Amino acid sequence: MASLPGRFQSFDCEVTLEPDKPVTDLPCAIQIRGLSKTYKTGFWLAPKVTHALHDLHLDVYEKQAFGLLGLNGAGKTTTIKLILGLLKPTAGTLRILDGRISDRRVRDRIGYLPELPYFSKQHTGRELLRYFGALHGLSGKALRHRVEEVLELVRMTRTADQRVSGYSKGMQQRIGIGQALIGKPQLLICDEPMSGLDPVGYKEMRDIFIDLKKMGTTIFLNTHIMDEVERICDRIGILHDGRLKEVVPVHQVLQSTVPVDYWVDVDAGEAPKLSGLPFQDAVAQNGGVQVTGMVLAETLALLTSRRAEVKGVRPLSSLLEAYFLRAIGAQVGPASPAKGGQ
Repeated sequence: MASLPGRFQSFDCEVTLEPDKPVTDLPCAIQIRGLSKTYKTGFWLAPKVTHALHDLHLDVYEKQAFGLLGLNGAGKTTTIKLILGLLKPTAGTLRILDGRISDRRVRDRIGYLPELPYFSKQHTGRELLRYFGALHGLSGKALRHRVEEVLELVRMTRTADQRVSGYSKGMQQRIGIGQALIGKPQLLICDEPMSGLDPVGYKEMRDIFIDLKKMGTTIFLNTHIMDEVERICDRIGILHDGRLKEVVPVHQVLQSTVPVDYWVDVDAGEAPKLSGLPFQDAVAQNGGVQVTGMVLAETLALLTSRRAEVKGVRPLSSLLEAYFLRAIGAQVGPASPAKGGQ
């Protein structure tokens, strides 16, 4: 991993990384204050300035799972690269595991899975883990024992001796988690670990993260897959256009009153029974109507009063997804019986 010097010149801003006091009594694995990143590209006389990250303040607590949510281009990967010392910040301070990323002893306690890991295709999963274990200074019996531990943890024992070239996307992600865990990291950082996985792959990765939480590993995830964050993370941060909009515990989101949209499934043939109701055309054209949770009961009551058969009701988003969309100011225009939306 690249080192981050304690002091450096970046663009026009000189930055000195100094410790900050935690804002709570909970121990911090990652502590960020005022972190910013600006890129300058193009002709030097008239460079194009891109503000990738603006004044980020963030605490990630030990032995918790933290999810950084954001759309593509929100600044999530930039944040991870700054944390790992792969980029130099334009401004701000950073403490990680009560030290600096330039300290080898700190880096030895961090595991990292990039968004698109690449491994030698001709080697087996077991050989790769032995290689990465050797890089961590393991050898002999200790190396063999740790490789077997990790293979079991990432559910790769049966396929450990197959070549990586024959691995599925999910298997490649799991062996990627394995290489990040081989050194028994205190902090695991993953960039879009669910990217490109099928439903089985989602469950396998989710189970691994849940096991790691039980073992006391601090987890930092970058992702835009809301359902998995809801199951894995203790707290989330919402990043949009390089700015941190909100940090909130997941249980608080799940107890919030953010309206969720629902689809009420009604056969199009029932539309004549709904004469005069504002969603009659929606039922006739789409075989159902989209409503917010606030008017769901009213909609069902109206349908029942006209003896229209409701085939089913299903949520169109999770509560976390609805919370996220509201936080970034996304405008979603659901249909409503009160307003006649279709």
